[in-house]
Amino acid sequence: MNVETRKKVQMGETAATITCKEEFVSAVIGGIAKARAEIVAYARDRPEFLLSLEPLAAEENAPETIRRMCIAAEEAGVGPMASVAGAIAEAGVEAARSAGATHCIVDNGGDIALLLDHPAVVGIIDQLESDLLPAVEIPPTDGRILGLCTSSGIFGHSISFGRAEAATVMAETAPLADALATALGNGCKDGSHVRKALESISGIDGVLWAMAIVDGQVGTMGEMPRLLQAKRNSEDVTVHSDFPGSIPANDG
Repeated sequence: MNVETRKKVQMGETAATITCKEEFVSAVIGGIAKARAEIVAYARDRPEFLLSLEPLAAEENAPETIRRMCIAAEEAGVGPMASVAGAIAEAGVEAARSAGATHCIVDNGGDIALLLDHPAVVGIIDQLESDLLPAVEIPPTDGRILGLCTSSGIFGHSISFGRAEAATVMAETAPLADALATALGNGCKDGSHVRKALESISGIDGVLWAMAIVDGQVGTMGEMPRLLQAKRNSEDVTVHSDFPGSIPANDG
């Protein structure tokens, strides 16, 4: 019986947990590697792509990964690298789908691309020391690859100009979810800003729902899935082994 496997992969700045049938793991890794190579090659000739905090237009001959990142960044009003983790995760899941997978999850440091043929429970880290996490149950995606991404102004290595414990967005693509999570997090300066921050992304095409946790206050928008609590399992947390307090990646 071909059951799902879970594999941690670290590739440069990318630390991902792949969940799919074993036969599709190599396709996922190939998709991740290809997307990373496109970004590295593009940035070599256009270093501002890595540094800009404002949207940039993709050049006419830019590869697909770059185009997706620039489109998502434009929608969210952030720099293109705000969508990089989601774009890489999506490339991995897309490669698995092309190989025949109907269920695949790539968690790239909390930025997740999902292709689901059965429900999946995803925890959202809002406190490093907590044993319990807020979690959402995501229904099957009907062949689509959706994005579920979280930004934090409290922990993690990504740039945020806000103070959200967690700013989570689900969108029709992972790059868009990633960019919008950054924008949402930037707007959450404190608990009084949650409603305005959520409203600022509510009208953007492709947003499915969002949740922000700031100073213990929770705000939501859109059609939220079922909320529940999940027990924290350190083996399920995907972070880069080079960052303090992270879980070393391995081949198992």
